[in-house]
Amino acid sequence: MRSTEQASKPSVGIVTYFNFEKTANHPLDNLIALVNPLTHKTFLITGGDYSNPRHEIEIIRTRSTRRHLFIAKVLEQVLAQLQVLHILLQLRNEIKLLLFFNGEGFTLPLIFARGLGIKCVIIVTYLGAAPVIQAIREIGDKKHSQEILRLRILEMLERLSYCFADKLIVYSPSIIDAAHMRRYTDKIIVAHRHFVNFEQYRFKNDIEQRDNAVGYVGRLREEKGVINFVEAIPKIASTRNDVTFFIIGEGPLEGKIRNYLRKCDLDSKVTLTGRIPHNELPNYLACLKLLVLPSFNEGLPNIMLEAMACGTPVLITPIGSVPDVLTDGQTGFLIQDTSPPRLAQTILNTLASPHLKIVARNARTLVEEEFRYEKTLWTWERIISTLAANGSE
Repeated sequence: MRSTEQASKPSVGIVTYFNFEKTANHPLDNLIALVNPLTHKTFLITGGDYSNPRHEIEIIRTRSTRRHLFIAKVLEQVLAQLQVLHILLQLRNEIKLLLFFNGEGFTLPLIFARGLGIKCVIIVTYLGAAPVIQAIREIGDKKHSQEILRLRILEMLERLSYCFADKLIVYSPSIIDAAHMRRYTDKIIVAHRHFVNFEQYRFKNDIEQRDNAVGYVGRLREEKGVINFVEAIPKIASTRNDVTFFIIGEGPLEGKIRNYLRKCDLDSKVTLTGRIPHNELPNYLACLKLLVLPSFNEGLPNIMLEAMACGTPVLITPIGSVPDVLTDGQTGFLIQDTSPPRLAQTILNTLASPHLKIVARNARTLVEEEFRYEKTLWTWERIISTLAANGSE
């Protein structure tokens, strides 16, 4: 039951896109774990199937169906926004603060909420639609032209949302320029929502004790750069016969990836696990000698921090908040060129690095110091109390 002290705190709503995808570690978990203790009541407005019995929150679901045709997708998003409008009207006397998490495109509900006197904050979780468009174009599939148009519309909605929001929360200073947000400087708050469960993600065995296993963990989508990783595998395998590969996750590119590996006769070298239960992820990470994340679009990936906590070196593109956390050659490794030939060579060079053990230990020390729950909760306690009291100062 909520205490008297909690009853004096604000009621907060969290709005997410209805098509928030499943991942091994649902990104909502950390945010709710931080916000819920600081509120009188937390409402989650979503069309997804999110649930977590550990959190005492009220989940309000909008009706949605996964669509594939362009017009159907657009109409579905319009319908979702209208449903959120209706929900906000019903909750107008209860919610004091509204957090849009992976919901930058919900422009109509945001403007409507502002009109109702609800303070609105966007948590900028990634660099926007533009990098996704770039990733789709690199694959060169002409069938994606309508998806690019949809993303262009989303990009426009994102910018409108930034204009109307009371505040914008970004994970680090690097995102401000990377996402072209300098014009909104006066309303930006720098704070991440990341923390690591160190009882679950532990440093188990040194790099020297591990097999030469290279892995990818994440959604199988264009913007994650997973195709570049897959197309780098043949060169790596032809150079070093002792390297095996794991691809952990699910998504629309799974069929294309399986066909490519079969065509290259690499089925015996590569294990595709699909989506795995979150509690099994630490065991996979602790077996890898290198985690590769060649993404085009990130804020600050949880999986990077979780791998670092397990003593697994991370090779990742320097996007979003990554350069503010990871130092190349000291706490991890940065990818300067994600093209398959260059990525393959970078992976080979990293596996051969004599500093892998030192980097792995440095990375573990870093996340222990900077990404503990208590430290992140303290930051969010100040943010929630300030926003609830002062709004758009």
